[in-house]
Amino acid sequence: NSSSLARDNYREFLDLVSGDPVLRAEAMRRLGDLELEATEAAQLGENIDALATDSYDSAVGLYQQLLEAYPDYRRNDTVLYQLARAYEIGGLTDDALTTLDELVARFPDTPFIDEVQFRRGEMLFLRKRYNDAELAYVAVIDFGDESKFYEQSLYKLGWSRFKLAWHEDSLEPFFDLLDRKIGDFDLKEGEARLAGLSRAEQELVEDTFRFLSISFSYMGGAEGIDRFLATRGNPVYSYIIYRNLGDLYLSKERFVDAAETYEAFVKHDPLHPKAPLLQVEVIEAYEQGGFPTLVLDGKKAFVERYGMDGEFWVRNPVDENQAVAAHLKANLSDLAEYYHAKAQTGGDRQDYREAAGWYRKFLAYFPDEPDSANTNFLLAEILFESEDFFAATDEYERTAYAYPMHEKSAEAGYAALLAYQEHEQTLQGAEKTAWHQQYLDSGLRFADTYPEHPESGAVLTTVAEELFADNQFDLAIAVGQAVVGKQPPVEPTLMRTAWTVIAHSQFDLANFVEAEQAYYSLQNYTPPDDPEARTEIRERIASSIYKQGEAARAAGDLETAVGHFTRLGTVVPD
Repeated sequence: NSSSLARDNYREFLDLVSGDPVLRAEAMRRLGDLELEATEAAQLGENIDALATDSYDSAVGLYQQLLEAYPDYRRNDTVLYQLARAYEIGGLTDDALTTLDELVARFPDTPFIDEVQFRRGEMLFLRKRYNDAELAYVAVIDFGDESKFYEQSLYKLGWSRFKLAWHEDSLEPFFDLLDRKIGDFDLKEGEARLAGLSRAEQELVEDTFRFLSISFSYMGGAEGIDRFLATRGNPVYSYIIYRNLGDLYLSKERFVDAAETYEAFVKHDPLHPKAPLLQVEVIEAYEQGGFPTLVLDGKKAFVERYGMDGEFWVRNPVDENQAVAAHLKANLSDLAEYYHAKAQTGGDRQDYREAAGWYRKFLAYFPDEPDSANTNFLLAEILFESEDFFAATDEYERTAYAYPMHEKSAEAGYAALLAYQEHEQTLQGAEKTAWHQQYLDSGLRFADTYPEHPESGAVLTTVAEELFADNQFDLAIAVGQAVVGKQPPVEPTLMRTAWTVIAHSQFDLANFVEAEQAYYSLQNYTPPDDPEARTEIRERIASSIYKQGEAARAAGDLETAVGHFTRLGTVVPD
């Protein structure tokens, strides 16, 4: 092949230029390189005996001979470099390291000094000669960031110093590396937080983060992070440093340490877009550790810091922080439910007030959420249970009428009437009268809005009775008519009451024709075993007919009057 032909040509050339040291040295170097390439090609071809070939021995021999015969050859730095490579390929890593050491000593300004020092650093690190490895990696970094080994050297420099227990010194190169890779990077959430970097870059960054967690765990935890970041100007990825250390503690079941680490970032920069998510981690760490009181405190702290009326939302748009809003809702609900249940169990007034306060905050922050109506109902319930009937009435009515129809709408409307009745018992005089009128208005609104509610007929009937008692006869008749006209029909006892209200109201309004007809309807709902009631109805019918006769006589219509008086004896013969 062409490689074998080229090597043969160089061997022949060496014989021809035996008297010219410059040409001979150049030919020896080039032939050595070709032999080394042939060795590598054989190795890549998985030829087990590749390193036993003449080409490997020839390459090493040529380089050694060249260095010995021509110590002043202008490209001896390249020869030493290639010889070190040959030793490494042959598994003679001690010889490779010795050769690289010689290269550095003799040719400190060689153009590939960065690669030489990096390779030395790797070999020294493997030999646990961390001091020497550290110096080699520093040399690469001193070479400059244009070196392709720069970033990897930052990473290994950090590890070398860590192995030497120079914990604080080890941080600098790691942070320099992170600044290069993600200093102005748009970090995402979760497993995709480094999306956009190559896989190799992602692994390098994640490994760096893991190291920092270990290192800071030796340096006082969150306090160590606080102290060090103050010297770095708090880079944009700071929150990940805290989170990762917290996660490390969590994996070791050091729940309090984990929570305090997450909390440290929140205290340090509470308005950072990621701070609320670390506050959530605080709560979850306490939950995993079984610290219910600390969980409760964590939820309160979250609401206090990230309520919708707080400064966080001035700096961070809601539409870009939906996860934070969702956690706020969840924590508000949890706090309200906790104190609600506690109040129901213990009956403590303060617990009732706490529950009501959290429900009110939820409604203030999320008035238009789909579950706000149900929250409003729960607020009304806690107020009713705590016997604050005045406030309960208001919240029940808001739940029933201020939201689109929901599963608690009708129940809330009816509960408002019960709250009205309870509060009315505490009032007197004009205040009681005004409140009672509000109660009647609410009853009408309920029956009109929720005619299908099983209590709708009973409410209307009660309102009709109350209106009649207040001498509001026209309105009492209208409400009574609504009761008797309901479909499906209300139960007979309610029909009886409604017809009683209609008939008596018509009679008191001197509408005797209508009153007579209403009393006939009332008879249909008056049981035979209630003779007193049936007698009273007959007397009312008689009075209605008699009053019609009187009215006709007073109007001079004597014929009609006679007809009524005569009819009276027929209809009510006794």
